[in-house]
Amino acid sequence: MSNLKMKIYTAATGVEMTIAWANEEDYELGNKFLTDMGALNFPPDADKPASFYLENREQLESLYEFRRSLREQGKA
Repeated sequence: MSNLKMKIYTAATGVEMTIAWANEEDYELGNKFLTDMGALNFPPDADKPASFYLENREQLESLYEFRRSLREQGKA
């Protein structure tokens, strides 16, 4: 997998961002984390990253915390 990016849109804040994962393992962990939290998933097209739709600020904050935990473990 050459593209380790995801687009994230948060409805509550109107924020749209692209996040990049450090490696394929982190990308898959992030994908599972977002899916498990109930984020709507729009699979990637050939030249576009996967997109996730978060409904509220709490989901966005959970994503930030998840990424922070990966960094603390020496990942991301």
